[in-house]
Amino acid sequence: MRILVGWLAALLLLAAFACGNGSPSSMPAASPASSPTASIVPTVTPSAAPVTGAQCGVERWPVKTLSDQDAALVNFTPAASSVAALRSLAAPAALPQSSRIAPTELTAFTVTAQVVEMKLEEDRDIHLVIVEPSDPTATMITEFPDADQCSGAVASAHAQDMRTARAALVAAFGQPSSSQFTNLTGTATLTGVGFFDFLHGQTGVAPNGIELHPVIGFTLVSGGPPPPPPSSPGTSCDPAYPTVCIPSPPPDLDCKDIPFRRFTVLPPDPHRFDGDHDGIGCEG
Repeated sequence: MRILVGWLAALLLLAAFACGNGSPSSMPAASPASSPTASIVPTVTPSAAPVTGAQCGVERWPVKTLSDQDAALVNFTPAASSVAALRSLAAPAALPQSSRIAPTELTAFTVTAQVVEMKLEEDRDIHLVIVEPSDPTATMITEFPDADQCSGAVASAHAQDMRTARAALVAAFGQPSSSQFTNLTGTATLTGVGFFDFLHGQTGVAPNGIELHPVIGFTLVSGGPPPPPPSSPGTSCDPAYPTVCIPSPPPDLDCKDIPFRRFTVLPPDPHRFDGDHDGIGCEG
C-alpha cells in the first residue's frame, strides 16, 4: 500500500511539470545586466607650487625674516628709539631659533642715525652699519633681507615692506659690494623689528647684539652719492649706469677711460665695467 502511494505521488509530480507548472522555461528570465555608466571625472589643473625661495641663512633665520611662529605677535606700530637706547638693553641669556624674546623682539623701532658702511652678505642680506649721531663709537647693525629670493622672507606677510626698504637703500647708495664694505655718508631714518644676534665679530655689532632685523622702512634724510653730472650736448647717458653719466658704446670704454669709481651697474653693462657681477662698477 505504501509503495502504491509513493507511485501516485511521483505521477502527480510528473503531471505538474508536464502542465508547465514549474518547468525551467516558466521561470522569469533574468533581465540583462545593464552596462555601468562611465563616471565623469572632472579634470583638475594642478595649482602652481608655492614660491618658497632659496635657503639663504641658518641662525635664527625664521626670526630674521618674520616667518617665525611669533611673527604675528609683533607690534608694527613703531616705537621711537635711538642707537644708544637700543645698545643699552640687556642681552638675553639664550637665543631661541624660531621664537622671539619679549618685549624687544616683539617691537618695531624707528631710529634716526648716521649711516656708516654697507655690504652684501653671503645670506643675501644687505648689512648696514649705523651710528649714534652724538657718539661715533656707538654703532649697531641693521639688516635688509632679500624678500625676492630668500626663503622665509619671500613668504612673510611683510615681504613687500622688506622689498621697499631695501630698494630705498639701493636707490640712495647704489648696489652694495659683496666683497668689501662700502663707506657711506649721510643720515637716515630706519624702521625695523628688534632682534638679538649671536656675537661673532660682525662689523659694527653692538655689545648686546641688538639689531634692526629686518628693516621694513628706510628714508634718506641727508647725504648720499652726488647727483649724476649733467650730460654734454648731444650725449645720452646709458641707463645701465643710473648714478653717473656714461654714454653708450661706441666707443667701448674701460675704467681707466672714465673718472667714476664704485658706481651702480645694471644689466646689460655694455661697457663691462662690472667684471665680478656684483652690481658695482670700477671697484679697483
